[in-house]
Amino acid sequence: MKNKLIDLGVIVFAIFLFSFALNAFFSPYHIVPGGVTGLAIVLESVTHVKKSIIIGIFNVPIFLMGLYILGKKFVINTVLGAFLVPIFVELTSGVGPFTKDIFLATVLGGVMTGLALGMLLSKQASVGGTDTVAKMISKFIHKPVGKVMMCIDLSIVCLTVYVFGIEKALYGVVTVYIIGRVVDMYIKGFKDSKSVYVISDNIEKINELILTEMNGRTTKLEARGGYTDDQKVILMCVITSKEIIKLKQIVKEVDNNALVLVQDSYEVYGKGFSLT
Repeated sequence: MKNKLIDLGVIVFAIFLFSFALNAFFSPYHIVPGGVTGLAIVLESVTHVKKSIIIGIFNVPIFLMGLYILGKKFVINTVLGAFLVPIFVELTSGVGPFTKDIFLATVLGGVMTGLALGMLLSKQASVGGTDTVAKMISKFIHKPVGKVMMCIDLSIVCLTVYVFGIEKALYGVVTVYIIGRVVDMYIKGFKDSKSVYVISDNIEKINELILTEMNGRTTKLEARGGYTDDQKVILMCVITSKEIIKLKQIVKEVDNNALVLVQDSYEVYGKGFSLT
């Protein structure tokens, strides 16, 4: 019960953060971040109807259609976002611009919105709007939800060209990119570990040095050469980003011709590792 209340609190706070960013950074400069909220910025300028009302007008029928097409499970993940966003947008409508620099507003608004959406996605919630529309369209045309949502959001951003000009549209594109990057960082984690694979004729010596000088943990993987069909041993280990330089030095000292493959590992957990 306690965990559910904490999750609910996180969802409500994220929706507030999302709404705050809209009024504090995007709306004053007519920066369109895509989605129903971005469409509301455009329509408010044209019709002079409040953003909160426009968002509510779109979100309620989208929610009801989603309920019918996507089912009851959809309600749990979207109901708070669909109904709280217009309320919080109205409550924060008086916050005004927090900076006079439009580029700074783009960056700060993108980061704050990305954090809010990341928090919601981590709790399997959403703000409703275009992501719901994308899910419904995806169900019928059998295309990935992410691609459908991107097409919808970019179409909304393109409306900015006709209403606010090409420069504001470009700021909108930058905003969409920043939001996507921040969401990815939030979901994957801010601490990147590295998975390293080493192929060498002196693999035992390299393994020994990693174990003794770096206190690392290694795994030996059996493999065969694709051309020679010779048996090989691939050494695999997971290290922090800070340790990659030390590992490269060890490999270079033992075998300057060794093949080293380094990959990002956003989540590493289990025996001997802490969750990152």
